[in-house]
Amino acid sequence: MSTAAPSAGACFAVVIVNYNGGAMLEDCVRSALSEAVPAAQLILVDNGSSDGSIDHLQRSVGDIQVIRNSCNAGFARAVNQGIDRAMRAATPPELVLLLNNDAQLEAGALQAFADGFDSLPSLAIAGGQLHYPDGRLQSAFAPLPSLTEEVLPRSLLKLIDPARFRRKTSASAPMPVECVLGACLAVRAAVLPRLGLLDEDFFFYFEEIEWCQRTHRMGAEVYHLPGARAIHTQGQTADRFRGPARVEYQRSKLTFFRKTRGPAAYLAASAILVARTLVNALCGAVAVAATLGLNAHLRMKARTYLYLLCWHALLRPVNWGLPGKCSGKENAQGGANHGRA
Repeated sequence: MSTAAPSAGACFAVVIVNYNGGAMLEDCVRSALSEAVPAAQLILVDNGSSDGSIDHLQRSVGDIQVIRNSCNAGFARAVNQGIDRAMRAATPPELVLLLNNDAQLEAGALQAFADGFDSLPSLAIAGGQLHYPDGRLQSAFAPLPSLTEEVLPRSLLKLIDPARFRRKTSASAPMPVECVLGACLAVRAAVLPRLGLLDEDFFFYFEEIEWCQRTHRMGAEVYHLPGARAIHTQGQTADRFRGPARVEYQRSKLTFFRKTRGPAAYLAASAILVARTLVNALCGAVAVAATLGLNAHLRMKARTYLYLLCWHALLRPVNWGLPGKCSGKENAQGGANHGRA
C-alpha cells in the first residue's frame, strides 16, 4: 500500500450517509477533501433528505458522487450502496472509510488509518478516536453485546473488568478491541469478498457491531487507532427523533441477539428490555408529576419511555421508528440484502 503522507487520502474511498444533515454535512465533506481524498472517491448516499442539504452541498463544494434514494433506506443499506459504487470504480480503493455526516476528520486522520493497516496485516476493521467539539473524548469502541451487560450496570462491569468494559482511552498506541463504533470506521477493501457487506436487517444501530463480530469469527482483527482523530457532534439525527430513534436502537439490539446469540438469549434480552422500559416509564411519570411538569428535560425523557413502552405493548410494530422509511425490502436504488447472518 502506498501511504506517503501527502497521498494517504488517495488510498481511500469515503462513504457518507446523509439524512437531512443540514450545514454539518458540508463540514463533513470538506474535512474529507482536506485529507486529499479525490472528489471522485467521495461517495455521498442520501436517504431521501428534504432539507436541501444535497443541493446546497453541490453548489458550494462542486462535483461529487451522489446516490439519491427517494426514501430512508437505512444506514446499512445506504453504506452498502456506497461501498458497491466504490468497488466498481476503474481503480478500486485499498481502504473504505465510513464517516458519519455529523463527523469531521482532523488533519492526519487518514494517514493514521493507513499506517495502522500497513503495520497490522491481519487488521480488517479500524475505528478512529472520537471526541466532542470541546475536546472531550467520546466512546469509540465497546465490548460485543452480551446478556451480562443487559443485567449488570455499566459502572459495576467497569469495576469487575475495566479493560474489557471501557469505551474510550487517552492512550496513543493502537489497541485491539471487540468492536468499534461506526462514526469513523475504516475497512480493508481486500477483506470484503470474504467478510461481506453490512447486514441490512439492521436499519439503524448495531450494524457495525455485527460487522466487527463477523470479522473476529473469520480470524481477522479489529483495532482502535487513536491517531485517527475525528470530531463527532454525536446523535444529531437521533436527537431530532428521540422516541423513534430509541425504538430503532432497541429493535436493532433485539435483532443482534436474535441473529447472533440464539433464541434463549433473544428471549432473555427481550424480557429485560421490556422490564427496564416499564420501570423507566413509571419513574419518568413520577418525576414529571413531582416537578409539576415544569422540567422540560424530564418531560422529554418521560415521553420517550412512554413511546417505547407503547411500542412494546403493541408487539413492536414494524412501521414505528424513524420517519421516511422505504417500504418492504426493496431499495430505492434497487439494492439487495448483502448481510450475512
